[in-house]
Amino acid sequence: MKTTTKRALSILLALLMLCAAFLMPATAADKKLRFHADGTFRILLLNDFQDTDDTNEKSLVFLNVVLDKYQPDLVILNGDQLWPENNMSEAQIQKALRDQLSPMEKRGIPFLFTFGNHDHDHDALLDRAAQAAIYDSYSMCYAAHNGPDAGTYNNVIYSSDGSKPALNIYMMDSNEWSGNFMNSGINADQLQWYKDTSGALKAENGGSAVPSLVFQHIPVKEMFRFLKAVPEGTEGAVGSMFGPEKYVLDPDADLVGDHNQLKEPICCENPNKTTGQYEAWVEQGDVIGAYFGHDHTNTFVGRTDDGIVMGYNGGFGFASYGDGNERFARIFDFKEDDVEHYTQTTLLYSQVTAQHKATYVWYRVKVFFQKAWNSVVSFFKRLFHPEAK
Repeated sequence: MKTTTKRALSILLALLMLCAAFLMPATAADKKLRFHADGTFRILLLNDFQDTDDTNEKSLVFLNVVLDKYQPDLVILNGDQLWPENNMSEAQIQKALRDQLSPMEKRGIPFLFTFGNHDHDHDALLDRAAQAAIYDSYSMCYAAHNGPDAGTYNNVIYSSDGSKPALNIYMMDSNEWSGNFMNSGINADQLQWYKDTSGALKAENGGSAVPSLVFQHIPVKEMFRFLKAVPEGTEGAVGSMFGPEKYVLDPDADLVGDHNQLKEPICCENPNKTTGQYEAWVEQGDVIGAYFGHDHTNTFVGRTDDGIVMGYNGGFGFASYGDGNERFARIFDFKEDDVEHYTQTTLLYSQVTAQHKATYVWYRVKVFFQKAWNSVVSFFKRLFHPEAK
């Protein structure tokens, strides 16, 4: 009898230890991204959610349908997750981010983030470190936080056997918007960190640069390389934030991808200031692509004469301005044995919801009733606790 009891207790203890292992929060060592055994890896890029705690229903539906139907291995949140106004409370900010992050958390999909200028609108209430702490509270946040600030860091995606770096991701905080449509771009300490990190990865990779992607909210001024100045009155031309010039996409530019549009003026780092960021990419030789948000209706991607692919990802969320139902996401597909020749596919709300109508309808119904329930709960909270915000 005693032997049986001891055996039962041993089995119970083993089961409890196993459960504890699953329930323990993931450590940094656990959060190692790598290619699948078949040599593939998929990234989903989103930016300009720009939502409040009352997250737009269509934005939530779009996000859930894309995650279910395209099953990315990593989601990149490239800035302006928060509404531009700076009068949101901390509770509202947490609710807005919970709406955006929970779909990845529930599906076990890792995500990375950086900040946009409108996230910086809330710095007086919650600075970068405090906002980052909200993201980090989710187990699927894989942000390495090894850079000079909370929104600047890199994460390596290793080979399928985990033995070597196969692809590197730089998340860069393009800093706050300084007014007059000017942004100073990255700082000197961010640039030096990039150079140091690039060099360290190269040494780890046997002297060869690790192919890298840069994700940054506000574009570098070199995006103008894909434009052509045209006379006033030219059909389809857009103006400039920095002068009287008018521009169209240069017909001789090496454009890449399937949805190249210029619909608003380029709103980039200060063109009169030299940050040295693009020049450093060329010098280091590791950046194969750089992708930006900020200008919601620009979606063009091109390859520079230096061989670097740079482009816009259109706005994702419906709470702010955008191109009607052509709200935007982008999928990147990589093969471990040929990382530099990745493919990218644009995902438009109008197309995705039409192609996956049953899933779309299901989430419309689900989100509608969830928001209705939340409104009822909120009403009774205010009724019985009028002091609560």
